[in-house]
Amino acid sequence: MKRFTGRDTGSRPGVKKRISFRAELFLAILAVTLACVLFFALLSNYLVRRQFERAYREMPRLEPPGPLGGPPPEWEHAKRERINVVNYSYIFTGLLGVMLAFILSLYFSSRFSHPLSELTAATRGIAAGDYGKRVEVKGTDELEELGAAFNSLAESLEKNERSRRAMIADISHELRSPLAVQQGYLEAMRDGVLKPDGETLEALLKNNALLSQLVEDLRQLALLDAGQPELDINRVDAGEALQAAAALFRQEGQEAGVGIEVEAEEDLPPVRADQARLQQVLGNLLRNALQYAPRGGRVTLRGQRGSGEVLFRVEDNGTGISPEDLPFIFDRFYRADRSRSRDTGGSGLGLSIARALVEAQGGRIWAESGLGCGTSIYFTLPEDESA
Repeated sequence: MKRFTGRDTGSRPGVKKRISFRAELFLAILAVTLACVLFFALLSNYLVRRQFERAYREMPRLEPPGPLGGPPPEWEHAKRERINVVNYSYIFTGLLGVMLAFILSLYFSSRFSHPLSELTAATRGIAAGDYGKRVEVKGTDELEELGAAFNSLAESLEKNERSRRAMIADISHELRSPLAVQQGYLEAMRDGVLKPDGETLEALLKNNALLSQLVEDLRQLALLDAGQPELDINRVDAGEALQAAAALFRQEGQEAGVGIEVEAEEDLPPVRADQARLQQVLGNLLRNALQYAPRGGRVTLRGQRGSGEVLFRVEDNGTGISPEDLPFIFDRFYRADRSRSRDTGGSGLGLSIARALVEAQGGRIWAESGLGCGTSIYFTLPEDESA
């Protein structure tokens, strides 16, 4: 049994075959042109006949009148000859008009239908998964604009498809390692190699926490990509948010041998933000900074007033990021230090989530770094100007 797909171009059973757009356009232009030629030919013929009859009626009578007092037979014969000449000229002109109408109809129908045919073929290619299809539409401004819009759409779809495939591959890779570790522990306990003591269970719980965090990060990114962030925008004290984030990670910093400091302007204005999401952004940036700060180093949280916004800054005195890696640190699953393991390197989604959350709240985020100079992550949030 034949299966119909988007690539089938022939007629399908039970579907009435319709005339093509090119043929419809050709016949429409031809019909309009012929109607115009016929109308003007008949109108001109009528006016010429009236003009001849009027001229013969006003002509002086130099010869005896014909039967019944009408014009002489010679005059009637001459009038018919002249009218026949006019009729023949209109027939000849009409034939030329028909030929011209045919040529023009064929030209314009081809000119308008050919770009549409290219667009149709390219659309079918994209529907079949070939996102590299592009068209070069020549013609009117509207058709060229349509072609440019199609190429822009195709480029966007191609980019999204590449991102989708890359994300699927990244997720598979990120899930594989913790799942393999967990399976190894479980198989070892089943075979009696390991005992289900506190240390083994602690390792399983830690690995399971990593999996849970990765799944939650992916869920949040999916919501942000879909334009459905769960935000509760309110007036938030920026200075208190910095202090709260530092307090939350101070114990973790002590265990890593890294000090956490807060340096904020005294008159730091409040911001319009989701307080929980702001804490999440600061937490992600702090966690990332603690991972790269050396033992004995420090991480500093800063806040200062901007022009209608508040500038936040999280900096560390670690080894820094190379210029080649810096443009990509906000990409998903990207690690500037590829030697870091899953246990020490996080999920690879923290900075991506931070960027998405900052932008969803109307802010901007960027990074400055250099090898041996440490790293500074900046982001802004709009100032709350309400009384």
